[in-house]
Amino acid sequence: MGFVSRGATLVAALASGALAVGCGGSLADRDAPDPPRATPPLSSPFCTAAQANSDAIRPLNSLTAQGGATPAELSSTVEAVRRAGANLITEAPAEIRADVERTVDAATLQLDALVANGGDAAAAARDPELTARLDSPELTQARERVGAYINSNCATGGAGAR
Repeated sequence: MGFVSRGATLVAALASGALAVGCGGSLADRDAPDPPRATPPLSSPFCTAAQANSDAIRPLNSLTAQGGATPAELSSTVEAVRRAGANLITEAPAEIRADVERTVDAATLQLDALVANGGDAAAAARDPELTARLDSPELTQARERVGAYINSNCATGGAGAR
């Protein structure tokens, strides 16, 4: 992915992450219908945390898309995403905890770069070290495993940060 498109999707990737974060998927995945389920899974603390993470990222995406966020707006929104990510790790089931930690760590790097660049996602995305870490096969695989877990275990519409 090029630097311009990476900048445009840098914060969105926090839901991938996500965040992301980190919990897998892309905007295109969000438009795709969820596969049918015989019985909807029950909500769990992790699924709730994944939804809260997604909810925290949405305002950050809006701020960076609009540009010109005040330092206070950026700071408070980034801190909300950091808290949601920490809670996501706390609530992660043992079988995906390492993958959740990896995706949240990647989101933290993105948040740090975003803050260092005053909310300019495109400028943050021009960091070659950050880009290399975000494009690593290990992170991609972790995001996929977290996303698969959420898709299989979280109720439709309550699934996490995509």
